[in-house]
Amino acid sequence: MTTQTPLAFRAPDPAIHIRPVQLTDAASLHHNCWADRPQAVIYHLVSRAQHYAQQGRGLGAVVVIEGQPAGYGQVLLWPRFAEISDLIVAEGHRGCGLGTALIQYLVRAAREMQASAVEIGVAIHNPKALALYRRLGFIDHHQMSLNLGEGQEPVLFLRLEFE
Repeated sequence: MTTQTPLAFRAPDPAIHIRPVQLTDAASLHHNCWADRPQAVIYHLVSRAQHYAQQGRGLGAVVVIEGQPAGYGQVLLWPRFAEISDLIVAEGHRGCGLGTALIQYLVRAAREMQASAVEIGVAIHNPKALALYRRLGFIDHHQMSLNLGEGQEPVLFLRLEFE
């Protein structure tokens, strides 16, 4: 019996430009992806991602379309696994493969950081993201209740083990 390599382990589409986040991206990320959050919050998120990258414990990345960040995600290395979080693609660019490419980029970074597995969480009320993560090869792992900004809600964590 042969097992198929999870889509998350494949290289991202080379036509999609992904690079490490820069502090100067915070304003564009605020405008393009998180207009509902204060810009200072986005700046802090990017600053923290860069801090972890300097320590070799994480990476923030942006998808760039026409010179502007149109998506963001980060991976952070914990003692027993890596976690992908704060994943977003600007509304007008969803459904074009940017999220897939960004996850593939972050999974590759987690592997390079010597993680044994990578997890990603999704609010249960976000069926499109949940379907994407499962299509990429993530397997349901555990569920917990978290406050994602609008009170407690169920969040499912999916996991992908490295060989």
